[in-house]
Amino acid sequence: MRHKPLGMIASCLALSCAATFASTLETNPDKQEAFSLALRGVHFVPNHGQWADAGVHFGLRSLGLDVAFRESALTMHLVRQAGSESHDREDAQAPNLDTLLTDDRDSLGDRAKYEHLTLTVSFPGSNDVVPEGDMPQTAKSNYFVGGEERGVATDVPSFGAVIYENLYDGIDLHVMGSDDGVMKYEFHVEPGADYGRIRIAYDGIESLRIDDGGNLQIKTSFGTLADGAPVVWQENARSRDTIAARFELCDDHTYRIAVDGLVDPTSVLIIDPDVEWMTYLGGSDDDECYGIAVDGAGNALVTGHTLSPDFEGRNNAFYGGDYDTFVAKVSASGTLQWMTYLGGSAFDHGREIAADSAGDALVTGYTNSPDFEGRNNTFHGYSYDTFVAKVSASGTLQWMTYLGGARVDHGFGIAADSAGNAMVTGRTDSTDFDGRNNSHHGGQFDVFVVKVSPSGTLQWMTYLGGSSGTDDGFGIAVDSAGNAMVTGITSSTDFEGRNNSHHGGPLDTFVVKVSPSGSLQWMTYLGGSSDYDNGYGIAADSAGNALVTGRTRSTDFEGRNNSHHGGQFDAFVVKVSPSGSLQWMTYLGGSSDNDDGFGIAADSAGNALVTGRTDSTDFEGRVNLHHGGQFDAFVVEVSASGVLQWMTYLGGSGFRDSGYDIAVDSVGNALAAGNAESHDFEGRNNSHHGGVVDAFLVKLRIADGPRLSVTATCPSGGPIQVSWSGASGGGTVALLYARTTGSFRIPNGNRCAGTLLGLGSNQIQIAYQGSGGQSGSRTVNSNAGPGACGGYLQLIDTPTCGTSNVARIE
Repeated sequence: MRHKPLGMIASCLALSCAATFASTLETNPDKQEAFSLALRGVHFVPNHGQWADAGVHFGLRSLGLDVAFRESALTMHLVRQAGSESHDREDAQAPNLDTLLTDDRDSLGDRAKYEHLTLTVSFPGSNDVVPEGDMPQTAKSNYFVGGEERGVATDVPSFGAVIYENLYDGIDLHVMGSDDGVMKYEFHVEPGADYGRIRIAYDGIESLRIDDGGNLQIKTSFGTLADGAPVVWQENARSRDTIAARFELCDDHTYRIAVDGLVDPTSVLIIDPDVEWMTYLGGSDDDECYGIAVDGAGNALVTGHTLSPDFEGRNNAFYGGDYDTFVAKVSASGTLQWMTYLGGSAFDHGREIAADSAGDALVTGYTNSPDFEGRNNTFHGYSYDTFVAKVSASGTLQWMTYLGGARVDHGFGIAADSAGNAMVTGRTDSTDFDGRNNSHHGGQFDVFVVKVSPSGTLQWMTYLGGSSGTDDGFGIAVDSAGNAMVTGITSSTDFEGRNNSHHGGPLDTFVVKVSPSGSLQWMTYLGGSSDYDNGYGIAADSAGNALVTGRTRSTDFEGRNNSHHGGQFDAFVVKVSPSGSLQWMTYLGGSSDNDDGFGIAADSAGNALVTGRTDSTDFEGRVNLHHGGQFDAFVVEVSASGVLQWMTYLGGSGFRDSGYDIAVDSVGNALAAGNAESHDFEGRNNSHHGGVVDAFLVKLRIADGPRLSVTATCPSGGPIQVSWSGASGGGTVALLYARTTGSFRIPNGNRCAGTLLGLGSNQIQIAYQGSGGQSGSRTVNSNAGPGACGGYLQLIDTPTCGTSNVARIE
């Protein structure tokens, strides 16, 4: 599978929770064949004479950074080319260390001059502890040592972690390599130990301060480095309980971690000062987010509605009335750039957003403000009009257009084509919708699709639906040819353009394709026989397939490749071909009542990334634990063939955290947005602004890995033909087989310890282990009889421990 979202990436020394996750997973060594593969990323090497200073027990060398592990301390030596830009302005964004540490010593030759900075991290009041290696790796190193008559240190081992055991009484410090090659650390506090004794001191810096978001700012001669606000938690069998904590300065060079929440004295405490970012957006009242888009530079554009006149980052004033729509821009590193209010004197509800090629934001929603700022036409009357607004990349309103007729018109979805036109969908009971090219179909609501030019001029409007009362468009996407793909719900059994029949019950999901000129191409019903099959989000992959998500109570949803998980609603993902044919349907969820998929995006490989909300603590494919409260937000990846890859919970201990939309940037990172009631949302880089709910934005870094394809003769069994691409090509590969998907992390003591697999934990077998290349294929018999069909395969790339997608044998 593509690796789990790496939501814990370091900006300075970072922390991870992999050790605590591993302890919660069940393994059965009697039913599992052990295998040994090399750990990717950071390797720590003991000193066998290659460092002249005998006080160095372990070392790490990377481009621009040397780290020496000493007794109860570690030293970091940073190098950069002379004249590099300084980052010491107080109002500047603090860079990550990996940005500062790039140097070109090998390529610039003797003419280059370098600046050096040495920082020592110590732990005042700690015990005298010599570090020890943990998680031994297979990689060996050879070094020349000594002076002119140098000797050789051969077969020097390497380790995946360094541990300072009992650094403070009952407290261990773990330093390890992350999946993508950065160094991470965490404190493990045994039950009853005094975590208040922990102190971290920096020598070689100018000063420390804590910013308004609770982040530690480390001022040095190289600029200001940042360490994210601390996260502290304990785990039990059911959930991970986050505990309120903060940094507290002892002096200009020393700080401590103050734990404000209640701690269970019988459980291990994990203190994690840095998690890959999550940002709260809002002001002192309620702020709700429903849409997200990503521009070409990786900035996130989000929209929703707000009651807060003091929304952080605002560049204009609140319009009054009820809610205002807002648009906010957040940088790729999680920093708020600006926020703009949109609206008039009444209710203005922002529902969805798209980014054009220039980085401008196109926003839709619905409004009953007749004086909406920037309007280029007139409100159509009655209660609500749909609106479309364009906001520049710098946050300036360009124009706003009312869409609708004499009745109720609600805009829910928007997408931008390659020419910068806005394609909008929603629902309407207006029979006189401006720009219409056909007639309302009857009943109460019809779906509509509207095209608006880059300058805000209405091009055309098309009604979609049948004669029943409910035809609602909730999501829209545009394929590479400029066709609009629309999803939503319908109670009409005679929906125009249908290529199949309504499945029964009051509501089916639907998918419709509309040409760039507004002509209906086809319509497909999706669902089963139960009463609710609700489609909410849609994405178009690079091949023009439609990927749809929503929620369903139907246990017989057409095209299903797995079973409903129980409870009331499961989330789902459906793939529909460019010609309207159902390809597959996958249920997502756990045993509780509410697993709801709201937003979906497609990555470059055609995988679906889904966000929503769940109250299931046993959501299939999970790689972490439910955070508490009733609802957590979630992100799920489903492969292009419909196989669940992984699921991660997002949230904190508050009652409800819900993901409503998701986008993928140009390098494959996922950005999810929604609403947070939790004040302790995992990974936060600032504080909750107040009110019941803040908007939130989370960035998940998703590691690349090889891709796997499988063909087999079913139901008669093998041989199974396996092919792969995207491996490193530097050694062997291992092909693993299991009867079920799941979540299994390779335990410590094995090669590739910590690597997460997407296979059932107690059923893993090795189907093949041997030579492999960047791309390859192999016929695997593996005693494959009919029982092999329906099982799953996953590939591990030996040199990197990168894992492929999980492929189903069909």
